[in-house]
Amino acid sequence: MKKTIAIVGATEKAGAEIAKRFSSIPYRLLLVSNNDEQLSMLFENISKQNPTAEIVTISCVKEGCWEADIILLAVPGCEEKQAAEMMKEVATQKIVVVLSEAGVEQLLPYSKIVTVSDISASDEISISGNDEAVNEEIAAIFSQAGYHAGIAGENDSEQVNNH
Repeated sequence: MKKTIAIVGATEKAGAEIAKRFSSIPYRLLLVSNNDEQLSMLFENISKQNPTAEIVTISCVKEGCWEADIILLAVPGCEEKQAAEMMKEVATQKIVVVLSEAGVEQLLPYSKIVTVSDISASDEISISGNDEAVNEEIAAIFSQAGYHAGIAGENDSEQVNNH
């Protein structure tokens, strides 16, 4: 069964870029945005480029995150905490990928938080989090989508897990 990735903030610059690139990998995508017009245009553009992509659009953050196995927060940093509040009840034990250091860990204490940095700068990205297996899974997903993903501080993560 295909895993599902919810991209919250899919119509934002980074979210749209990630959605386009992720449409070529074997995952079901839930594009989440409250901008219905832009969401519809993004869906149409991706569907034209990749007709076999399995994509669903949703305007409700909580509903989109409830259905997802992995949640990617692509909203602007100033909106991350608000989005985390909306999804915290359905994000328990799920992987939540954040694109900035906004501090959503306190709002999502039962989620597996992974930070992806430098997403808009180039194809070179850095992945960090406290769970080595989760970091590797996220790095593999981004690599499949054409990013050059490196895991930052693997030794630090191992030390955190061992204490």
